[in-house]
Amino acid sequence: MTAFSDDHLLDSLGEAVRAAAAVPESFLATGRSAFTWRTVDAELATLTEPETAAVRGASRVFTFVAGELTIEVEATEEALVGQVAPPAPGRIELTPHRGAPTTAEVDALGWFTLRPLPTGLFRLLVETTNGSRVVTEWLSL
Repeated sequence: MTAFSDDHLLDSLGEAVRAAAAVPESFLATGRSAFTWRTVDAELATLTEPETAAVRGASRVFTFVAGELTIEVEATEEALVGQVAPPAPGRIELTPHRGAPTTAEVDALGWFTLRPLPTGLFRLLVETTNGSRVVTEWLSL
């Protein structure tokens, strides 16, 4: 029987913890792919004028259309504010290309505010209480 020193035991435990924490990139890619499938049944909203976004002072305005639903989003210095038309309560989710999603309530008039202002690529998912599910194209500010 071989006796192990405390240092050897701690080294072995540390190696086991590091090995368990290392997730292969193929696993991460599979997880990200599976996550995107959760919006597969949502209708795709397209940007009405992809080559240019309207500019109001220091903010930019984007308009997305999917069937009867329009999503107008204004990027201010601090947040994304917008309205869903026709107005319906629900929720909106901002999904960045990297990072955790942010959600906000859409009020009965269709208004919403998403904070903080996203950096990099993102898209929006709108779910109204009347059953509409719409996801926007990816965009960047």
